[in-house]
Amino acid sequence: MEARKTGWSAPGFNQNQLKLIAAATMVVDHIGAELLPGVIALRIIGRLAFPLFAYFIYEGSRYTHDRRVYLTRMLGLGLVCVAAYYVYDGEIYGNVLITFSLSICVLYAVQEWKRRRDGPSLAVVALCLLGAYLLCLFFTVDYGFLGVLLPVFAELCDLPPERCPDLPQFLRRRLPLLGFGVGLLLLSLETGWVQPYSLLSLLLLLAYNGQRGSRNLKNFFYWFYPLHLLAIGGVSMLLS
Repeated sequence: MEARKTGWSAPGFNQNQLKLIAAATMVVDHIGAELLPGVIALRIIGRLAFPLFAYFIYEGSRYTHDRRVYLTRMLGLGLVCVAAYYVYDGEIYGNVLITFSLSICVLYAVQEWKRRRDGPSLAVVALCLLGAYLLCLFFTVDYGFLGVLLPVFAELCDLPPERCPDLPQFLRRRLPLLGFGVGLLLLSLETGWVQPYSLLSLLLLLAYNGQRGSRNLKNFFYWFYPLHLLAIGGVSMLLS
């Protein structure tokens, strides 16, 4: 995949804009789940959040400057949220940051296998998949095993130019989104209810221009998840 370009403007949405849309729809979704459970429209709007963030987990695993920091930060915040939920509700709940942490582990393994193409790296992929599957089997993890695999579908379809020399560049750049769409369809069929509305996120991703955006909002998006949950949880407690 080509490096993201910055410093110039291209038609469509940049990464920051799509992540802000994802963040806004996540707030709407969690308000619907926690405060207004009878308003189904809020849950429908919220279906856009997970796939948008998931697609950028796939991109982030490729573009990050430090893989260990990327995974550690995601997993660390996820575990903090797990601990907070356990104190609040007495249950171990694998929030979406745990889902994405498992995704990153599998993505790293798949990327290494694609680079090396040998038996040991394939065995690591199998071990990561087995570990993620068992965690999703014995604990509640947001979006389950297929949710973990969603960014991986994009990675599997990200082919280097030498693997498809006759394919036009525009089409080759769309292959990850095609794989992502297949994964999202499978997740929608498995989950049911309002989850098929998540397929609308593909329209936004089709308009993605490949740019990061002029501002570095990385820390904002990391802290947004636990802080907005804390705010909604506080309002819920005041109203109860």
